[in-house]
Amino acid sequence: MIELKNVSFSYDSNELLRDVNLTIARNDYWGIVGPNGCGKSTLLKIILRLIKPDSGEVIYRKEGKEVSALTMGYVPQSSQIDKMFPITVREVVALGLIGEKKSASDAVEEVMRQMDIYALADKPIGALSGGELQRTLMARAVVSRPDVLVLDEPDTYLDKKSVDTLYSLLSSLNSDCTVLVVSHNEPRIKEYASHIAYVEGTVNCCRNDR
Repeated sequence: MIELKNVSFSYDSNELLRDVNLTIARNDYWGIVGPNGCGKSTLLKIILRLIKPDSGEVIYRKEGKEVSALTMGYVPQSSQIDKMFPITVREVVALGLIGEKKSASDAVEEVMRQMDIYALADKPIGALSGGELQRTLMARAVVSRPDVLVLDEPDTYLDKKSVDTLYSLLSSLNSDCTVLVVSHNEPRIKEYASHIAYVEGTVNCCRNDR
């Protein structure tokens, strides 16, 4: 579904990624791990085509054919979210359907129930706990039923119960889409991911026997 060929990227003359080759298949569940500042988030943004590599290419495929785009659901680090912005849970989730033809109200209601945030629908995001906010952001990302769900350190600042809920939801969603998760918690992501990518300059990949 996604292939990176000889991808390299530098920031301010600092080489973060070097000659990365990576193949991600449909319904894979990838955990992306490595030390702080090694390029994990940069790798995600290259996969999403939010930034362009200095060299190499990112190829998307669907049903065996090369395509120009895939439907991507992206959950950024929670620290990037302005919790003071005056918007409700329902409104956040509906943002994931901008430009979609499917009935927004039906899809939003359905995914809020799936993520167990229906009772929070009219709450402002500033009133949510860390776990509730993370489930809201996941709902926004999956409401359009994307081909790929991408999460950047979704378990940061969550308590153990919220982390358990998060990874249980991701395992459930993985039956319908490919999942890519950057995590600082390597032991925990290994409990769930089918593949692990170790990022430190280059990327070393292995299948994970859970």
